Amino acid sequence: MPPNNSPVRAFVRWGFHQLYTRFAFAYDLVSIIVSRGEWRSWTRAAIPFLRGTRILEIAFGTGNLHLDLSDAGYTAIGIDLSPNMHALTQKNFRAQQRALPRLVRTRVQTLPFPDAAFSSLVMTFPPGFVYDMDAMRELWRVLEPRGALVWVDAPQIYSRDMPSRFLKWLFTVTGGCANPETDEITNSLRGAHDGALWQMWAWRVERVELKYSRVHVFIGTKNELHN
Repeated sequence: MPPNNSPVRAFVRWGFHQLYTRFAFAYDLVSIIVSRGEWRSWTRAAIPFLRGTRILEIAFGTGNLHLDLSDAGYTAIGIDLSPNMHALTQKNFRAQQRALPRLVRTRVQTLPFPDAAFSSLVMTFPPGFVYDMDAMRELWRVLEPRGALVWVDAPQIYSRDMPSRFLKWLFTVTGGCANPETDEITNSLRGAHDGALWQMWAWRVERVELKYSRVHVFIGTKNELHN
């Protein structure tokens, strides 16, 4: 869902910023708690929808998906603006005695890559990038024709026990659980983008079912008519 000016969501955005900066060391623990233990499964849901071999991960966080991409045979490049996340990702790779990945500290709006450099872009629970027209234009620019932007978002926790019911309520209150069945995200995107930018992508949504939740994978194909 797009950000709004409600005090609750403003507080949530502030909290996420703190997790990405001062309290980055706690990011994985918080992610596990709020996802009913399925955060890693949520992010892995992106992998089956990747195309090609030249992969860029947007906002790689603590590097868990980067590790999973490596296990799946991909040598990805990652970008993140947070120096804390760069340090944590390198630490996690060293802990598993992996070769350090290629990581770049940059903003999504100014990617230091040539046109059509990647066959797939992947981002999980991105902090508003899809509602930033400058960011979306830049993502489109570095993607090859018919390449895929794979975006994991909109988790929905099932009400199967007390912890799950509490987390479902929490997601609803904080606005962290959009409803793709009513095209909420699609309509939000369409309203946030101008007509030409919206037509630069062909979107589809895949639902991935897990034990305690489901998560949605939004696949945006670069529309070759706009090359």
